Amino acid sequence: MKVISIFLALINFLMGVLLILSCISANESFAWVAWKTGAGILAVAFGILTFKDSAQPVSQRKMILYGLLLVILGVSVFAYGIHWSIISGDAKHTVLIVGGSFFLHGFTSVLGGTNE
Repeated sequence: MKVISIFLALINFLMGVLLILSCISANESFAWVAWKTGAGILAVAFGILTFKDSAQPVSQRKMILYGLLLVILGVSVFAYGIHWSIISGDAKHTVLIVGGSFFLHGFTSVLGGTNE
């Protein structure tokens, strides 16, 4: 689980950076930009924390808290992707993939996060 978590940390770190960069020149509502920026910051922060935990153990409370936040974010992004697909009739596969990746990263970190 730890190897999967580290691999997903890299992918989510890159997705988080892309989410933040996509907000720079977007003509979207403030709430949507704030939501995307917050999700990107959470993905980047937890990616860095996962890499740091693989080199030097981090507080398990902090890892579990960030893992649960990422699971919640992943499920909500995935649900939003399904909602968007039903309402518009156009499946947004990127939203579903990002939500699934966030969920799996948080889930594997919570399950495989014990360092002995």
